[in-house]
Amino acid sequence: MSQIHNTASAFPEVPLARKSLSMRRLRRGASSIVYGTPESMELPNVERIFAVSDLHTDDSMNFKWLEEKCQNADTSCSPGPDDALIVAGDISHDLDQIEATLRVLKEGLQCEVFFVIGNHEAWVGGEAMTELGLTDSLPKIDAINELCHSLGVITEHRLVGSDNKFPTWILPMQSWYDGTLSFPECSDLCEDFITWPWVDFTRCSWPDEFARDPTDFDNPRIPDGLVEYFLEKNEGAIQEIQKSYSSLQQSEEKLPGLITFTHFLPNKQTLPDWKTPESDSFSRSWFDHGAAGVSAKFAKVSGSKLIDEQIRSIWPDLNGNDDSEPIRHIHVFGHSHRPKEFIWGGIRYVHNPLGKPRERDCRMIDDDVSFKLIWDTNVGTVSAEQVIRYWEEKGGGKKVVWRYMLRRKSTRRKIIKSI
Repeated sequence: MSQIHNTASAFPEVPLARKSLSMRRLRRGASSIVYGTPESMELPNVERIFAVSDLHTDDSMNFKWLEEKCQNADTSCSPGPDDALIVAGDISHDLDQIEATLRVLKEGLQCEVFFVIGNHEAWVGGEAMTELGLTDSLPKIDAINELCHSLGVITEHRLVGSDNKFPTWILPMQSWYDGTLSFPECSDLCEDFITWPWVDFTRCSWPDEFARDPTDFDNPRIPDGLVEYFLEKNEGAIQEIQKSYSSLQQSEEKLPGLITFTHFLPNKQTLPDWKTPESDSFSRSWFDHGAAGVSAKFAKVSGSKLIDEQIRSIWPDLNGNDDSEPIRHIHVFGHSHRPKEFIWGGIRYVHNPLGKPRERDCRMIDDDVSFKLIWDTNVGTVSAEQVIRYWEEKGGGKKVVWRYMLRRKSTRRKIIKSI
């Protein structure tokens, strides 16, 4: 398998300009780097950055996995007090479970924790949430962000590792899906989309302004304009990061790296079935596992191409122009429960899900999954093996995928009937 290499050479040493002593200064021998950011936005001592997603700790086996990882943490391969962990959405729909999970992470690992909501966090309904007055998804998302703040879990951008040689920005980004990642020429596989038992369609409640035009038969039931609403919320942080990069570039100073993360997928290349990242063309032959219909419908609710446009707009010079350039921008995502790791268009994309126990049992996901190290502020981005279709390359194979998808379809229908 091809390797995604270390980028210690990504930030060549250059002459450093003098800055006002009133600004934060970082010593590098006789030189100092000024990042121009408030001290409250910096986590200067962070060394390593790990990533995981889709913890789904409302499953007791997943919560047990988390407790064991955090209580018996081996800091050689797990976050420790000088590290940071990115959690890219889908902890649980239950507020108490979200709190319990974040407490285990914070208290067990003693590291900085970054979090962004996924679709499960937006679910409403049930007696507990009704008693709290959380009958709509947007207020519930606000409540989760407030909970994170009270626990010291970070949901905003930070410059981390600024006391070390290879600092990086970490930017949590809100997002949703809009049907723009749909597979072309697969409408025949989505004829039953209107009745497809996707739980979000019954458990999420959005303001009327996001209602889909009833004449839109391509993406019925998908909120209209919700992606734009969430992406607009990212703009303030993006502008602050851009201002910092601009200041450094004008002074010919070394630019920090950039780690963005969303729960939802940013482009078609990140879809579980997309087999050739360097290709913009889809081949229907990639649906070679017997569950083409599920794959085609999931693509509609997987994410949005607008996410990729936004992350690439932050500072295009970081994205590189060809594969020979070192990687300085990583994007972490969740949602699909199908591990991915590849470089496309100068950005390294990483999906490291815990997923569900049955997915690990049948090797759709590594049965020994752990927190994934993606960056070290002492050396830069950390090398990794490319992963395109884990189940095919290392897992249980196509027949296992087919059997799993059939069981999943049956299970989803039962869930919908019980709601």
